[in-house]
Amino acid sequence: MTVARKIRGSELLARKWTESDLIKLIDIEHDGVSLVEFFPKGVPVPDGGWGTWNVPASALTGFLQSVLKGQNVPNLQLFPRGIPPVVDHFDVTFSAGSAVEH
Repeated sequence: MTVARKIRGSELLARKWTESDLIKLIDIEHDGVSLVEFFPKGVPVPDGGWGTWNVPASALTGFLQSVLKGQNVPNLQLFPRGIPPVVDHFDVTFSAGSAVEH
């Protein structure tokens, strides 16, 4: 007799975010946007990570649309940079997969 085992915890995270999903996320290209840091989580196979993009204010809407159209959407936080009232660029931080803290 085979007993079905409920899938839990890190198994769910590994199924949601794969190494190729993370590569697609950090390889998103958009004019003027640069990935300034990325830290993968999961050894030997990454199943999550976090990082920061530097996004010009004029490119923010288009860049977010590119990120949000992906199959997996990371947690995002935006922080405006510049001298008020002018925002020059945004730091867009993300966490995905096993790097997401609840």
